[in-house]
Amino acid sequence: MNLLIYADRGVIACNGVNGAARLPDGSGGFGIQGEFNLTLFEDGILPAAFMVGLLASSPFFAEMSKHCNPFRLIAIGLGVWTLSTAGCGIATGFWTLLVCRMAVGIGEASFVALAAPFIDDHAPKERKTQWLAMLYLCVPAGYALGYIGGGLIAGPLGWRSTFFLEACLMLPFVAFCAFSPPLSLRKDPEQDDEDKEGASEGLTAAVKARTTGFLEDLKRTLSEPVFVCTMLGYAVYTAVIGAYGFWGPKAGREVFRIPGRTADLSFGIVTVLAGIVGTLAGGWVLDQVGATLANALILCISACIVGCALIIAGFMIPQTLQAFVLPFAAGEFALFSISAPCNAVGLWSVPTRLRPFAMSLNILVIHLLGDVPSPPILGFIQGRILNWRISMSLASLLLVPSAFLYGLGLVFSRHATDYRDAANSGSKREQAGSDAAAEAGVHESLLPSSDGGPGEHLPSGS
Repeated sequence: MNLLIYADRGVIACNGVNGAARLPDGSGGFGIQGEFNLTLFEDGILPAAFMVGLLASSPFFAEMSKHCNPFRLIAIGLGVWTLSTAGCGIATGFWTLLVCRMAVGIGEASFVALAAPFIDDHAPKERKTQWLAMLYLCVPAGYALGYIGGGLIAGPLGWRSTFFLEACLMLPFVAFCAFSPPLSLRKDPEQDDEDKEGASEGLTAAVKARTTGFLEDLKRTLSEPVFVCTMLGYAVYTAVIGAYGFWGPKAGREVFRIPGRTADLSFGIVTVLAGIVGTLAGGWVLDQVGATLANALILCISACIVGCALIIAGFMIPQTLQAFVLPFAAGEFALFSISAPCNAVGLWSVPTRLRPFAMSLNILVIHLLGDVPSPPILGFIQGRILNWRISMSLASLLLVPSAFLYGLGLVFSRHATDYRDAANSGSKREQAGSDAAAEAGVHESLLPSSDGGPGEHLPSGS
């Protein structure tokens, strides 16, 4: 599911689907740009449009996850995603395509808010980060699949066919989520008590509690400085990844004077290899050195600095595609190693019951401040300076403030609570209390009672 969500991002960015604008005389052009005669700024808005659906639906899915089966919620969101993706294939112009791209965000909102907490609950303790890495490696793998698949399919069948294929591939997963057995996410022990009390307070009190719950959750989540710094650092990082993801194939095509299909394949192969290996390596390294908040943030800082230097060198120095690939691949390897550690910090630095809300807020912020504005802004800059080497290097420099924000999170982590430990302690106390109560009940049942109880069944000795 996550793979298809991000493959859609790669599809709309690849040269075969996105295409090229018409010439000043109105001739030429192909793909979405050519058919709808888009400017670079309008073209840059398309990958950002999903944010509207994400923004509108994230609070809903985060709140409803406390009361409903999460798999049913995912089925609803991905059902909307499927219809919207198919709608992209029948779009008649820029505005109809834009509306469909907005609705695509609803599917992502339902999935990303619930998938990571589910994995965090069910993964073995010593391998949690690696399991999270498996989820997040779908980001580079999905982009690469979209680059390559979109380029190969759009050529003979047209750009619209790629969106129809995506919709068909998602249908089995929608059915799986709709009909799978119910599941629930782990909560704080005190939250279970609150839920029981809330159930007996009546409809009016329940409605009031849900009305105020969002603001209370927001205030509580934003009171965790490690989470806030990590989220903001991830947002700046995501702006860079979004710029690479959308404009990378086009920049490669123009800088190195290569065919669009060659650029799609090159960026797709580099992204999938560096992304998968880097994402898995980041999770593995964190588990090996110790999966703590501080160690995760140190990995994020190091990866940002190394990745920034390598990718700027890749865009500014080489004159051929072959010479560009090595530093760019090494830089992407470093950057994608952030995925699992960064998202792990987001899960571990907030109370257990707030994890779905925190992940929704995290996704909302990193897109709103990250890969939503970065493609159109970079498109605007490129339209003015007309130099892809400088444009992509300027985007890469954003990794410096990202590293700084992770550094602030590292400072705060020295005195922060790791809520994995708090949740485990609470569960152990609750289990100990249950065992003690059960033992007391057994002893009590063996004592004679004055009103005729278990005692009257004891042998009388006569």
